Amino acid sequence: MMDEAAAVVVDGSITELPQGAVVSGENSGGVVLVINHSRATPPLSVVWTTLLYCAEFICAAVLCKFYHYNDDKIWMGLTITFVLVPSVLTQLTLTFVHRDLGRDRPLVLFMHLLQMGPLIRCVEALIIYCKAGRKEEPYVTITRKRKLKNGKAFGSPMEYEIGHSERKLAVHRNAFKRTAVIQAFLGSTPQLTLQLYAAIQEKYLLPARVVLMVISLISVVYGALVCSVLAIQIRYDDYKVRVKPGAYLCMVLWRGLEITTRIASLVLFSTALTFWVIPVGLGNLFIFFFQPWVEFWARKASLPENIEKNFSKLGTTVVLCMVTLLYACINIFCWSAVQLNLADHDLIEKQPRWSRLAIYYTFRFVENVVLIILWFSFQSDFYVYVCVPLLVVQLIVCYGLAVLFMLLFYQFCHPARKLFKHNVEDCLRCVCCQRKGQSQSQDTGVVWMGINIFLFVHFYLFYDLGPQFFYTRQLLGSALAWARAPAAVLNFNCMLILLPVCRNLLSLLRGSFVCCGRTMRKQLDKNLTFHKLVAYMIALMTAVHTVAHLLNVEWYINSRHGRYGSLAGNLSMLEDDSDDDDENATTFLNPVQSDSTTPTIFAFTTIAGLTGVVITLALILMITSSMEVIRRSYFEVFWYTHHLFIIFFAGLVFHGAGRIVRGQQTTDPPHNTTFCKDQPENWGKIYQCPVPQFAGGFPQTWMWVIGPMVIYICERVLRFIRYLQAVRYKKIVMHPSRVLELQLVKSGFKMDVGQYVFLNCPDISQLEWHPFTMTSAPEEDFFTLHIRQAGDWTEKLIRMVENLPEGGQGPKIGVDGPFGTASEDVFDYEVSMLVGAGIGVTPFASILKSIWYKFKDSNPKLRTRKIYFYWLCRETHAFEWFADLLQVLEKEMEERGLRDFLTYKLYLTGWDHTHAAHVMVHFDKETDVITGLKQKTYYGRPNWDKEFEQVRQENPSSVVGTFLCGPASLAKDLEKKCVKYSDVDPRKTKFYFNKENF
Repeated sequence: MMDEAAAVVVDGSITELPQGAVVSGENSGGVVLVINHSRATPPLSVVWTTLLYCAEFICAAVLCKFYHYNDDKIWMGLTITFVLVPSVLTQLTLTFVHRDLGRDRPLVLFMHLLQMGPLIRCVEALIIYCKAGRKEEPYVTITRKRKLKNGKAFGSPMEYEIGHSERKLAVHRNAFKRTAVIQAFLGSTPQLTLQLYAAIQEKYLLPARVVLMVISLISVVYGALVCSVLAIQIRYDDYKVRVKPGAYLCMVLWRGLEITTRIASLVLFSTALTFWVIPVGLGNLFIFFFQPWVEFWARKASLPENIEKNFSKLGTTVVLCMVTLLYACINIFCWSAVQLNLADHDLIEKQPRWSRLAIYYTFRFVENVVLIILWFSFQSDFYVYVCVPLLVVQLIVCYGLAVLFMLLFYQFCHPARKLFKHNVEDCLRCVCCQRKGQSQSQDTGVVWMGINIFLFVHFYLFYDLGPQFFYTRQLLGSALAWARAPAAVLNFNCMLILLPVCRNLLSLLRGSFVCCGRTMRKQLDKNLTFHKLVAYMIALMTAVHTVAHLLNVEWYINSRHGRYGSLAGNLSMLEDDSDDDDENATTFLNPVQSDSTTPTIFAFTTIAGLTGVVITLALILMITSSMEVIRRSYFEVFWYTHHLFIIFFAGLVFHGAGRIVRGQQTTDPPHNTTFCKDQPENWGKIYQCPVPQFAGGFPQTWMWVIGPMVIYICERVLRFIRYLQAVRYKKIVMHPSRVLELQLVKSGFKMDVGQYVFLNCPDISQLEWHPFTMTSAPEEDFFTLHIRQAGDWTEKLIRMVENLPEGGQGPKIGVDGPFGTASEDVFDYEVSMLVGAGIGVTPFASILKSIWYKFKDSNPKLRTRKIYFYWLCRETHAFEWFADLLQVLEKEMEERGLRDFLTYKLYLTGWDHTHAAHVMVHFDKETDVITGLKQKTYYGRPNWDKEFEQVRQENPSSVVGTFLCGPASLAKDLEKKCVKYSDVDPRKTKFYFNKENF
């Protein structure tokens, strides 16, 4: 026993204890019992929350009095709403947490009805605190915690006794934490947004409004701070977590900058595009409201039953909807550190979601930048004391600083940072390493992005500053440039989108030109990645182009109705009478020539509108059906909808024929815009101001896409010719694990190692073509395919083959190819690492067969002197069809004294204890019990760090090509290892990563 103990030795470490704590001993489980007789800590958080509540309430009342005096009913009504709604929810929350509805406490309930519940609760907490420690507690509870030191757990768990008074204070603290969050994000954030918007619109600051805005900002930052601390306490509930002052300071800066810039961005955007802020806000609200529910339904979970014992399922659902509403409101303005999991009994996600955090801040940063730029482009108010461009930069920089302080908090100040599996430094190092690996080859993505940026900026400035579009901008404003700049980027990317899928063109570039070196070939291997990148850019630019033109149509109509002043009205009244011989003949500028035209009528009665609707719908269908989940599960849906590109390109060619964007033409005498813009009534009456003439721009899209379209048509014609060429079956073998082997013969067919072909079976589908890697060697007079059942098409093909009569020929098939892949380069490296996963071994079967033939024929051109082969499989049967080839190679290498030329390792990733016991019984045999090879099978997955280190040590000055045919997750790991184990010295080992792409 230790009286007034100050410390105790736990696992060799000295652990400080609170003053008055007594160590009672150590139980059999190594848990130290600590009886804490110290008094309860003051309820400062309760007092602070109550002060904020009262201050905001009083300031809002003073401000409403001013509004009432000036008869500003709208501002007064909204201010009262944003005070009363969170106030009522606060009263309900306090009553619910304290379980007061079933107890006889009329005074407390009456104070809640008067919206003064936080005051009476604060007084109760202070009374409990003052009485704590003066008399013996009626009962205590036990809590078990582990100590944290410098963010790392140490020592044995400690059991703390918590007295009844401290437990009652904890109830008050928990209740006021909830009310602080509710007050912050259901009251203070809308209030702050409203008052800032009112101040900008009225262009003056009331003292009461300034005070209310400051108090609201403090309330919001405090609410976000409570969320962050609460998330830490929930996730690390087994530890005694203490947040240090430095961590609090970092969180305050992080949250303050984040919330301030977010609200400022929304308010500024709403001053320029008032009605557009509604869909932006509702979109954010719905996304974050339904996100927990979508995850809940995806997990097929049931509603938690511990929300409240007397609640029905309907009552539970209502409570959960209120919780998700609060969660959504938080995420609109800042990151909610507490993540919801409706399937958990605590409703809180215990595991940190770093990917979700990264996605949120990336999306929010982009959204804020877009909102600020849109405000900068469309704002029309004059700001006397504000430099608008500087304000834009400041807001963007401030949000960047918020992200920086967030990273600093998680890296250096988080109280449990040593418990993280990965930290910020690891993530940044990973990104840098990946970037370094990508820089080993030419980064075509940078060139492509640079061209896109140049086109966007060039055409934006051309339409925003060009004198020929001065009158057009009087009708459309900045939306003209925002519509035309994306159109230029769209033309460029629509030119590129077909080229990466022209397989014959890529094979020609890859294999026929001597100048196409290793670096260039690696870029050609990323053709599908580039195709997706271009598609994303087309989708983004289409969205911007469409929104801008929707605004243009609206402003054309408003100009026609004379809502934008006399100049815009006169320009809109110009009609097309250019066929007349009158020297004052006019040409129209505004394509809306009728007062009854609506945006819907315009969209479906003009060439530009109708083709725009068609190509947008086609693009939406193509993009949505290209998602990974649809492409994997419903390939036919992806295949057929992707052929809507024909409609897309047809609509694209005719889209510009409407010529709705018109520019001013040169006249004789010239029309002096500077002089004539203020006197449209004198146009055609004085010499300096002839009637301005306008004309639409010549359609240019067809000139961008005609070349790739011709190339693609030639590609499809060549594929059709190959389809018509006869294909004969030489042999059909059905292997275990539902793997079908086809040996085929086709006249004039020539291949190289690792190449692939596309198969079509008319009996299954006339249009579907599927890629398969060839497993035969170029030296053979036939080509072989191994096809694993992995979908509807392969299942039907295998079923048709199984139902063939003995000796019967297989179904008619068409073969298109062969096409080149990264595996063609395997013999260009001195050392090669081949990694296959499951059926992904097929390109390496071709390579190993070719090696056998080259050794058999003593081919002098073989540069490769060492090959490491790794095969990862889940089932033992999968090894059977490939083991024969390895046995032949093993024997051939031994006879030629080249046993070290081929090192192969087979890994069985799916096995059970019965199988392990069988292997142990036959462990002493010379050959493996699964494959019959001398090399024993490994169980589990490879230790890639160990393997790469071994290859580097055995080949200290070689260029090593690493080839993979397998899943994307394995590709990421191997690419990182190639970067990690490549030496900076060019004279030492270098690893180059190559992956099969179809």
